[in-house]
Amino acid sequence: MSNKVVTLPEIPKAGEDLEDYIAALFQASGHFVEKQIIERDPADILELDIFATYYGPDEALRRLIEVKGGRWGFTDLFKVVGWMQYLDLEHGAFFMTQWDDRESATRKMKPLGLDIVCFDDFEAAPQLFTEKGYGSFAEPRLISLWRHSYGVERKFVKLIHQQERAGHEGAKAAKTYHRQINNGTFFARAPEESLALLYEAYGDHPKLTLGYALEIDGEGFDPHTPTSDSPSYQAMLRAGSHPELQACMYLEHRARLAILKAAVDYALAHPDGPPEFRMSEDGKFFSFQGLNYHVLPGTFHDGIAWLREQPNFARYATFWQQFLWGWGGFYLKDRTGEEFEWMAKYSGIPADEIPTALEAFDRFFPISNGWLTTPGPTDIHMLKMVPMIFQGIGAHQRRIQYNLVKSLSELQPSSWYTASDLSKRINCAVDFLL
Repeated sequence: MSNKVVTLPEIPKAGEDLEDYIAALFQASGHFVEKQIIERDPADILELDIFATYYGPDEALRRLIEVKGGRWGFTDLFKVVGWMQYLDLEHGAFFMTQWDDRESATRKMKPLGLDIVCFDDFEAAPQLFTEKGYGSFAEPRLISLWRHSYGVERKFVKLIHQQERAGHEGAKAAKTYHRQINNGTFFARAPEESLALLYEAYGDHPKLTLGYALEIDGEGFDPHTPTSDSPSYQAMLRAGSHPELQACMYLEHRARLAILKAAVDYALAHPDGPPEFRMSEDGKFFSFQGLNYHVLPGTFHDGIAWLREQPNFARYATFWQQFLWGWGGFYLKDRTGEEFEWMAKYSGIPADEIPTALEAFDRFFPISNGWLTTPGPTDIHMLKMVPMIFQGIGAHQRRIQYNLVKSLSELQPSSWYTASDLSKRINCAVDFLL
């Protein structure tokens, strides 16, 4: 394994570093996190730094988070309050690093639902985060892991934009897809409307990564290609090359995760099934609210029927976000018990329900032979199409979990190739981040 190391500043810089740090606190404390959400109509209306959802036993608590690394004033605070009203939110938080002689802001903003939090001492930041009631950390070291994960995400998006400017049709489609997934569907008026938009975008890009790989091979970009043969695509799968293709794979799974989250939200809003008819507020006519639901694919109808039967389905989107971008989309088969116990600890889903939660992609997006596979003589049991760079984040997660100080061989895996497979994935992530 390479001796190269990706380091993070203990005191995050203003801007993206600080946003990632605050988002990592929410992610590591069991929230579902969305970042950098922009509404365009057609010009930019608002840009949200972080949106965090905690799926509790009784309800989902949604919170808008604004991060300010430099000077700020009451105008910034009232702007966030305005966004909260626009989005019909009761809870918001404003994080900054210096008071600027405005300590009275906490008292003045509290009646409006906006918390003011100052991180002027980052050593105490996680403790202050918990004291403010945002959540606790089952493993504080996960905070830095999520900062690395966000670093991969940001570099993927920037790479797509760079390749789009270079004239790549695949990157142009990927950029549009990212905006649809990350921005467009967030502002839908209801979960079923969000689902309709997501499935439309999902159907427009069924083979985004493979279509872009064909363009790199010298053929035309085709996201609907019937072929499965591409040298660039195979090189990406085997060796972790072509990060622009890995970025596209990331977007494809982001779309599936967005659909799963919308399904959770829909099941929570309509626990007994879709509403069929509803009288208008003035009592003059009926509206058919379930129309968008009935035009969704049959696979969604089957998936959500299965979802409602699961006792902890409200935590499934959070679990899958952790599994994909924190655990690297895999678990070690020879340590299944330990790995599922940790996943349970971080996700809030009991360990004996983790195997059921891992069925979600097969239920909503069924494919031949299922989504989970073991790629050869290794203990790694993985979800198909997870970028190797994110698998590297998951491999690094194992170093944290198992306290591997010297080498991955300390795992003493049951398969000869497990340690080298994990090492290859870590190197792929480190090389990309550096």
